[in-house]
Amino acid sequence: MKPALALLAAPVLLSGCLQYTPMYKVGATVQESNVARAQCNSYAAQTVPPMIIQDWWPVTDGQGRVIGHRYEVFDANEGRRNATVRTCLEQQGFARVTIPMCKAEQIEGRNYRPLTVSPPITPDICAVRQSDGSRVLIDLSKPGA
Repeated sequence: MKPALALLAAPVLLSGCLQYTPMYKVGATVQESNVARAQCNSYAAQTVPPMIIQDWWPVTDGQGRVIGHRYEVFDANEGRRNATVRTCLEQQGFARVTIPMCKAEQIEGRNYRPLTVSPPITPDICAVRQSDGSRVLIDLSKPGA
């Protein structure tokens, strides 16, 4: 049963490697996007502060007897704060989009310059993961740019 579950979960887990889903605004520069995101994060932190919950969960053995406990700490407002950031960005003209990750064969042997202004999404636009884990957009129709 567990191997079947792993096979069913694999496409979902791997889909994160195949596409990038940022909040996006056509025409916005990287700096404008970063400033808007920082402003919205600040607004959300002020209006929906962390609500840290500390909880104990029982750990049971095979017969259902409590043999210990697990201590958890979590922020109960994290979801509301993320929703507040999303709403704030939407009010500034950003929308969630899906951008495919560039395939190795698309960029192999070619040089591309990261885009500094968010273009309209076309099939030539894709994302490249940087060594620090961040992603940049490139336009496949403009090699060497």
